[in-house]
Amino acid sequence: MRHLCIILLIASLGFSRTVVHAQVHSFGNDQLKIEVLGSCKHAETGEAAPSLIHVRQFDYPGISSGEWMDEILVSSDGSFVWELEVLNHPTLFELSAPPWSWMIVVRPNESAQLELAPGNQAQSLYGVSGFSNWLGTHPTNTLDSLLVTQRTLTGQTAASVMLRMNGVNQIELDSMAQEKKSIDDAYESAWSQARKFLKKPWEQDMLWHSKFSWMASQGSKKADLDSAWVMSGMSSDLRLTPEKLSSAGWLSAWRQVHGNWWKNEGIDWDAINAAVFQANRDSLERLMAPVLDPSHPEALELAWLDMALQQPSILVERVWESISMDPFFQDLYKQLLQTRRKGRFGWTPQPVSWILPNGDLDSLAGQCMQPWKIMLIVKDGSSAANREREYFNALIEEVDLRELCSFVVSVDKDEKGWSNTIALRKSIDEEVVWMGNNPQIFEDYGIESVPAIVTLNADGEISPRLSQLPSRGLASELKRLIRKQ
Repeated sequence: MRHLCIILLIASLGFSRTVVHAQVHSFGNDQLKIEVLGSCKHAETGEAAPSLIHVRQFDYPGISSGEWMDEILVSSDGSFVWELEVLNHPTLFELSAPPWSWMIVVRPNESAQLELAPGNQAQSLYGVSGFSNWLGTHPTNTLDSLLVTQRTLTGQTAASVMLRMNGVNQIELDSMAQEKKSIDDAYESAWSQARKFLKKPWEQDMLWHSKFSWMASQGSKKADLDSAWVMSGMSSDLRLTPEKLSSAGWLSAWRQVHGNWWKNEGIDWDAINAAVFQANRDSLERLMAPVLDPSHPEALELAWLDMALQQPSILVERVWESISMDPFFQDLYKQLLQTRRKGRFGWTPQPVSWILPNGDLDSLAGQCMQPWKIMLIVKDGSSAANREREYFNALIEEVDLRELCSFVVSVDKDEKGWSNTIALRKSIDEEVVWMGNNPQIFEDYGIESVPAIVTLNADGEISPRLSQLPSRGLASELKRLIRKQ
């Protein structure tokens, strides 16, 4: 099945564009606020159009978890209007209609049209990558074309490597060497062609990320990557560090050259630990000099932020606690820690509202006065969720509910699914509610799959004491909880 959303992103250049009927409002200082007109083309799929498209904006892609914006309301015919705030630079957004998610860069004064379609298969509840395609002039088209070429050539390279591993004669080796050169030449040709069209700094960041990724996949030495990094000019340009990190491709490109530094066998970890214990930044920089980016003034901050992102450890925590770091990076690290807590045990999620079977809107707090709340997450069409629901209801009937209230929580995406979930209700004593297909709530409550158990303790925190599915040990957890109360 194919699910297609078309979004028209139109910015006025001072004249009327009646074909698309986009409205652009001026807010002083010549800043423009864009109304985005769009529609979800679902007729070919047999699926109902989403009632909402969720929007998340990333100020620092690859570091922060982003900020959820106002949802886009979708009409019954699939059309919608999205009022996009003023953009001062190309900005990365996630558009989400679970399970599908699309990462797109929107430029100030955007004028292209965007097609969104689902991926090949959804194996999780949300965040599954879909396909996007810009209609009109947009740098992403060139980058996508280069990526397709890169993937094809990488596959050819992998096939040649497998042949070498299986053993071939000298004549075949010579032929394979020629083939490798042909593959390298083909990539360089495609990359050079793309370079003609990609001129803006963020476009260059994405372009060079492709280059570094290709070089790494071909086994290029660190010295060659370092040389290409200098040639790219990505550190020597006039952008400030926040500007670079706000680019969708800068950190990814930097990581291809300077990332994974902790895997370097020449690192003296005993000496590094001593420098951290002594809170000696100068000593730490000297010890790490061979693996730092010499072209960047905050090379130490970048190195330890990258390790915090990819290889968190007690040592990383100690570095950020004891070593003097630039305040901008300190704030990024604090945001990272907060993001990691979200949806995990000990996290306090935001209050949630839901719909009752009679259509009324209520909340968890409004329905439950007991200190502990346990929720079984279900979805129409999941046979596993239906089985767990049977076990769950049987368990709840057996336990003392003085300290506990239970809910069967639907995350169905539309009223049809919600109606089917209600239809499986065996009695009015089963508390069934509809929370909806909301990725922001999924993230906050740590809901990653269906079925799932989410429990809040008396302090409103996600608790590990009741976390197993009914078929996998929830009964034992309930008995232990009741005994301790």
